[in-house]
Amino acid sequence: MVQLPVDCLNEIFEYLEDDIITLHSCLLVNRLWCEVSLKIFWRNVEKYHDSNFHTLIACLPNESKEILYKNGIIISNPTSKPPMFNYASFCKVLSIDQVHYKLEQILRNQQSILLQNLINNTSILAQEILKLFMIQISSLKELDFQSYLNTTFDFYPGAKCCLKNLSKLSCSSNISSEFFYQLSQICHNILSLNISVVQVISKGLSDLISSQKNLKYLGISYDGYDIDDENLKDINSSFTNPNNLSNLYLWGIRHNISLSFIIKFINLQELRLSFEYDEFFKNFEELQYAIFPKLQILKIQSTCTCQLLTTFLENNGKTLKELYVLDCDNSLYLAITKFCPNLKKLTIGFENNNSEKVKLLYKSCQYLESVEIW
Repeated sequence: MVQLPVDCLNEIFEYLEDDIITLHSCLLVNRLWCEVSLKIFWRNVEKYHDSNFHTLIACLPNESKEILYKNGIIISNPTSKPPMFNYASFCKVLSIDQVHYKLEQILRNQQSILLQNLINNTSILAQEILKLFMIQISSLKELDFQSYLNTTFDFYPGAKCCLKNLSKLSCSSNISSEFFYQLSQICHNILSLNISVVQVISKGLSDLISSQKNLKYLGISYDGYDIDDENLKDINSSFTNPNNLSNLYLWGIRHNISLSFIIKFINLQELRLSFEYDEFFKNFEELQYAIFPKLQILKIQSTCTCQLLTTFLENNGKTLKELYVLDCDNSLYLAITKFCPNLKKLTIGFENNNSEKVKLLYKSCQYLESVEIW
């Protein structure tokens, strides 16, 4: 049998990422196929089962196992055989919260202990597993840390190598400033940043944002009412390379957040705004005259004043290829036909589904491929 090169196997097996049964059969062919398959199996912590974590615990060094033993943390090992691979090294997508959650479930099922002891033991076990990841992962690509319970993130030996090429970070704003500061010293090339803004906004978050050289995607969710606007200003003013940002997504439940900081992102290609309260879009007045010469996708997923959007489309409609508007009156409809000639996809909310209006849209927007009307 002719052996395919590793690069070919990697490319083929990528198509099997969601076909677990077929991918599992590849594990049994030979050691090379097994290793290539394992890299996909172990890539994303979010997809780990209990068996994955039992294997990781079995892979812990003796020093970590001694720490667990001293704290009365005893987890049965399904096999006495030593691990065949450094499984933790295959991880590219790490969720701190998922690690904590799954380990807590394992401890809860194996040991009948008080809640406080469960929390403490989970924290100890999570720290040893995270230490293993930091030591063995050569280049982590994505990190998700939402400050689950009392989990902390220590920068163990190996963390600098592990995190230096981090390209995507999802985090909560209330994580310790030390975490953000340490990360800002290591990671300078994050491409995608998702921030969940809650009542507390760590000062170190601004340090992390300002240290990024080539941030492309920014997503901010506002998850609380009593957010300190002064801290928000610190975040908004910390973008040292605003011209690099191409994709911005804001969503949440607050309605009085200023949108003026968006104006600085002049090279935006996609802008999505989705807020619960209609009053939020009073602040859209700050954007109606802004010009984004490269904007291709605009999604307004809440009620907005059509007059403000009309002005915005007059300034930016020519480059748009995709437009999503929740509510559309006659004036906005006319603005779309007049100012958005290059649209390919349109989703709008009309009170009445008027076929004549749809015909006019197709006539006015010569590249239009689909129209979806609510």
